[in-house]
Amino acid sequence: MDAPAPVSVTPRTRRLARLHDLYAVALVVALLCTGATVAQAPAERSTAGASLQPPVEIRYGDNGISQGTLRAAMSPVSVGGQPYRALVFNGNYDAPLIRTRPGGTIALTLDNQMDEKTNLHFHGMTVTPLDSGDSIFREVGPHQQGLYRFKLPPDHSPGAYWYHSHFHGGAQRQVESGIAGPILVDGILDPFPELKGIKERVLVLRNFQKTTTGKLASAIVTSAPSIRTVNGQADPVIDIQPGETQLWHLLNISANQYFRIRINGQDVQILSRDGNTVNKQVMTDELLIGPSARFSVLVVGPAPGDHPVELAFGNTGAAGDQYKGARIATLRSSGAPVPTRAITSAYPSPEDLRNVQVANVRQFAFQDSPTDGDAFMINGERFDPRRVNTTVKLGDVEEWRLYNPSQELHQFHIHQTDFQVVAINDKPVPFTGYRDTVFIPTRGSITLRIPFRDPVMLGKFVYHCHILEHEDGGMMQVVQVVRPEDYAQAVKLAPLGGIYGDNQTCSYLKNSGREFVLPTDVQLPAEKGP
Repeated sequence: MDAPAPVSVTPRTRRLARLHDLYAVALVVALLCTGATVAQAPAERSTAGASLQPPVEIRYGDNGISQGTLRAAMSPVSVGGQPYRALVFNGNYDAPLIRTRPGGTIALTLDNQMDEKTNLHFHGMTVTPLDSGDSIFREVGPHQQGLYRFKLPPDHSPGAYWYHSHFHGGAQRQVESGIAGPILVDGILDPFPELKGIKERVLVLRNFQKTTTGKLASAIVTSAPSIRTVNGQADPVIDIQPGETQLWHLLNISANQYFRIRINGQDVQILSRDGNTVNKQVMTDELLIGPSARFSVLVVGPAPGDHPVELAFGNTGAAGDQYKGARIATLRSSGAPVPTRAITSAYPSPEDLRNVQVANVRQFAFQDSPTDGDAFMINGERFDPRRVNTTVKLGDVEEWRLYNPSQELHQFHIHQTDFQVVAINDKPVPFTGYRDTVFIPTRGSITLRIPFRDPVMLGKFVYHCHILEHEDGGMMQVVQVVRPEDYAQAVKLAPLGGIYGDNQTCSYLKNSGREFVLPTDVQLPAEKGP
């Protein structure tokens, strides 16, 4: 498929720091439809043409615990073979891969040696939002340590996830620098024994803003040069035999960059999106991987020779940005041909939420501020962590209709649960599985069905645009999931932070039997009549 011709864009004056690189709008809409040890960091990455190197790993042992330390600090690093100084984990731009399994435990020490706050979010994972787990309200101060320890449900979906800073106001810069890394939940091939033993590769896609000083740019400017890497390498070589079937996990862990990937026009088979296995065969010649999205695909070795893995040209539309295409890797097919492995087993059959009666229909407008180029809003409001915007009963399935009145794309993500896309611009979408991030077309809409069913998500978390510049600029809101018997009181307390308050470490959630009592010094807002 040929890349679209460049679109003329009016020069931007309303923002100084923009990076969220994107794709032609028509193409976006079309694509939417369809006790362990830590290995030592490898030597500095070499330049283009070197073989793809896998990330170092934090693995689980027989006890199922993936245990390690993530040391965040300003460090000298190699990005695409060039020396820089950046905020990274464990002194390496290619952050550790955390490998876990359904029912396993993640136990991480976040050692913050930076001169600024940070925290960790475990993107896409259905785990507790309390303080010891996936709480974005928690902060680890400069030169302090924080322990993250939580258990995955035994039925947690296998596949690709990632971890990153979710410190409000600093997420874009920290993630852009390197405070992010991949997660793999093992077991994605279990339903398909005919694929047992095929080679799996983790391909971590990132974008690094170049500077002339050798440091990460403090202000991210779209027009400035950048380095797009795979596992920290620029244009690595990925080896395959003709006919060989490989499983590639492609993870976009950049702050704002969109990757539109193709292998010289060759089809690949999508096995999983955002850690959710599809329910039927899905083939494509191109993958549109937005910020935070992940695809696991089956790649078959082509005829012998070098085949470019291309990043195609893209743009955000009239109010957005554009960038040039590039080759980001080379698929090198060589050696004796081998038989191709194909899926013959039945695909999983997740529930089609179009057949479920929804408890609520909600509407959200993702808006650029008309007066402030650094401000972004949902339903006219910027993020306030002290206020709950949406209260949901545990067990409900809701329909959310997301509208985008602006002239650039936004990307929706919700924590702790997945969703089903049911319509784009009011046109029904075939059901092929769930996801946790999706584009909202410019001047358009998208309709989702979201299950709030798993008790592990009881608590307070967020939904937002995952273009991190937009998130930092206020395009984020708070949702609390509560027991049905607590719903009325939770709604009353929503303006004050909900029934969980500011501190997610709440004995009320830990089945202690203690009844929640409203503090005597709290004045509730007047109740509205029917």
